[in-house]
Amino acid sequence: MPRSFLPVLLLSCMAWFLASCGGKAYRQSADEEVKALLGDAPGFSIDANESSRLRDPSGGAFPALPSDDPAARSVAVSILGKEIYPEANATVKLESDAWHAWLPVDENGKVNLDLPTAVKLALVHSPDFQREKEDLYLSALDVTYERYRLAPKPFAEADADLERANGSADSDSVSSARSGFRGVAGDGASWVASLASQLTFELSGGSSSFSSSLANLTVAQPLLRGAGKRIYRERLTQTERDLLVDARRMEQFRQGFFLEVVTGGNPVTGPTRGGGGFTSTGLVAGFPSSRTGASGVDGFFGLLQAVQGIRNQEANVAKLRDSLAQLDAAFDAGRIGNRLQVDQARQALFNAQSQLLAAKAGFETRLDGFKMTLGLPPDLPVKVDASYVKRFRLTDPALAALQDKVVDILIVIRDPLVSPDLAALGMQAAEALGFYPEQATSLTAFAEDRAELARRLDERKEWFGRLRGRPDLKEAGMSRQAFRDEDLDVIAERLEKTGTRLVSEFAATRKTLETLQTNLPDLAVAEARSQLVANLTDFSGLLLELSLARASARLEAIVMEDVQVEAEEALEVARSRRLDWMNARTRLVDVWRAASLARDDLRSDLDLVLAGDFGANRNGAGHFRGEEGRVRLGLQFSSPLSKLAERNDYREALIDYQRARRDYLAYEDGTYRSLRNTARIAKLSQLNFELARAAVRGAIAQVDLARLRLNQPPQPGRNAQFGATTARDLVNALNDLLDARNAFLQVWVGYEALRMRLDFELGTMSLDGDGLWVDPGPIASRNLVPAPKKNP
Repeated sequence: MPRSFLPVLLLSCMAWFLASCGGKAYRQSADEEVKALLGDAPGFSIDANESSRLRDPSGGAFPALPSDDPAARSVAVSILGKEIYPEANATVKLESDAWHAWLPVDENGKVNLDLPTAVKLALVHSPDFQREKEDLYLSALDVTYERYRLAPKPFAEADADLERANGSADSDSVSSARSGFRGVAGDGASWVASLASQLTFELSGGSSSFSSSLANLTVAQPLLRGAGKRIYRERLTQTERDLLVDARRMEQFRQGFFLEVVTGGNPVTGPTRGGGGFTSTGLVAGFPSSRTGASGVDGFFGLLQAVQGIRNQEANVAKLRDSLAQLDAAFDAGRIGNRLQVDQARQALFNAQSQLLAAKAGFETRLDGFKMTLGLPPDLPVKVDASYVKRFRLTDPALAALQDKVVDILIVIRDPLVSPDLAALGMQAAEALGFYPEQATSLTAFAEDRAELARRLDERKEWFGRLRGRPDLKEAGMSRQAFRDEDLDVIAERLEKTGTRLVSEFAATRKTLETLQTNLPDLAVAEARSQLVANLTDFSGLLLELSLARASARLEAIVMEDVQVEAEEALEVARSRRLDWMNARTRLVDVWRAASLARDDLRSDLDLVLAGDFGANRNGAGHFRGEEGRVRLGLQFSSPLSKLAERNDYREALIDYQRARRDYLAYEDGTYRSLRNTARIAKLSQLNFELARAAVRGAIAQVDLARLRLNQPPQPGRNAQFGATTARDLVNALNDLLDARNAFLQVWVGYEALRMRLDFELGTMSLDGDGLWVDPGPIASRNLVPAPKKNP
């Protein structure tokens, strides 16, 4: 075989090998190069793992064909005919079923949804988070291409032709091959080194063959326009900078994604292929609420707020039922002369029950939306774990349930049709005695609540001291007397006395009931009924007082983490630590660089060209001889007489830079505005928190006073009936207590969300390996040191 035919055979084999490479090999090589670029980027993996709902069940290098719409397929058939893509297998699934096995379910098959679990599930299942990872992957892919584009690249070409002239019987077979390398080096010099070979066979009855070879090297070095690494490496430089920007965006998006899951809003966007422009976060903390000062929240915090709101409403319903029972007893005893008061209380109970049903339905709708935010189906059974706001359970659910039981027994005892004789009344008395162990448990818990308050008193007093030093108290119409340490001591002392008294009164009520149960056979039915109603009404009143006392103790034990932020100090910290601020500076320089490159395009084209050939004659392919070689050296010049397009591009680039400069200044102003707003809301929330606490305290006192008025015995010689507004006052007091409790919770939840947002806004937010926020505790801008500047 002639040696000149070897290159053709080699290139043919190479072409066959490359053509036979499947998509799997290309996919793996792309993944490996991207992994080498991104390293150990936190939370990054382009493929959804087996525990994710997003994982493709087909599992192959190329996805299985999904089912097509029949009408759409008929359109394709009419165009493609027999070459139509195959009919999809009806059993092809778009979603794997395996992810269900990885869910953290309890014995009832429900996902226990606490804050860490919600974040972990979102990172695994959220399509939004997966899309951002894919955008970062694509940005890294762009870098791999630009690196490949500038590296020396081999090439190989081969072709074969059959030539025959018209009217002639002679025919020739001509095959040729060309291979070599091309690249760019130095200050923008492009070069090509190649080896070409041609083989010709005469097929018309002869066996003659002719071959020739040519080795070539061509170098073109720009001297004016396009000269220098800055020019020819510009695309690689920009793509690498875009990847850096997108990597920062991905990390900041991870932080913002935590905020989205927890508080309901992500202030930043993720990676944008091609870099994108300036992005502003707006007011990270949102606008102050008109009522509480705290900005609104959604996400998991919104669910917690809704759960606790439902519990508050349930407690309100229980208190209204208890109050209605007391009012019914007072009406039966002749102490309420107008049935209207009882009916008003009953109507208030109906309204509260209706609101409770609506709140539960609204919660379910919100929960379905949150599950979809996590990337989970809305019908997935979940149970929200509200232990994060456990301290705001001012009313013990067990105590509220006990109050309901007492009211139910009172209803039974009052109805002669249900309890017609002493035997039935005796059964109710025995059941009522069974409530006292539960009451004793709640009394013990009240002692624990008081102990927790005692442990928190010093912290509360320290907080009061900081509030007394606030210069803006006068602006709020408040004085330093609003935050006196002595008031905290008085509250703690009063609660201790209440605890001691309740122990004694519960014991006396129980003893009275036991005596009544013993003497029940000797009493008339009406007398027994009356004494049982009176005893259980007293017991119900004591339970209400215990509930209010426990709410007061828990209320006073709640504290907030301190936030002391001065906008000027925070701005300097954010300037050096925020990733989007780093990106903003990067983008401004990118636009300047683009203008500089546009200016280079205005220069003349002047290239130095060097070319060298070595050939072999037709009968000696592969045998290169010096006399058949040649070298060329020359200059190529193009005058700048027609640069209108380049001129316009240059002017546009200058305008783009001025716009970018203004955008950067606007970004700084917007960030400063947001930090000032956050600092303002933090200070406002701290005062509003104490005002909301005082509102709850006042509402508890109102309910307590209304309850005491109901239990107050008639004065000798005076009208024994209650006032005309007694029932309405009690109902209003209970509704005020509900509103105050909800507002108190809203301020605290909004403040917790603000602390997270502030940590993000300063650029100091840190997430652990599970994507959870590392709580820094108290935040003071004066203690935060700006990141040191790094020399290039």
